[in-house]
Amino acid sequence: MHNLFHHLADEIPEYRDDINRLSATDTKFQELMAKYRDVDHHIRLADDNIEPKCDETVEMYKRQRLALMDDMVLLIRSRKSARAVA
Repeated sequence: MHNLFHHLADEIPEYRDDINRLSATDTKFQELMAKYRDVDHHIRLADDNIEPKCDETVEMYKRQRLALMDDMVLLIRSRKSARAVA
């Protein structure tokens, strides 16, 4: 059985502090994180055969999770550069 969540901070540990900070303070980041967790939850249910899905659906969810992770990394970088300028 898999862990319940595919933790973002475990995937990109170099941004762990930023993830924690933005999760608590940034509305846009919170929205992306909620979507990420929802998609990840669907993947876990399928992987654990709790809610079986066809391979194409699981792959679609995995692509969505990667796209959300990319969006969050871009947001982290933009927020970091904005903080550095301020």
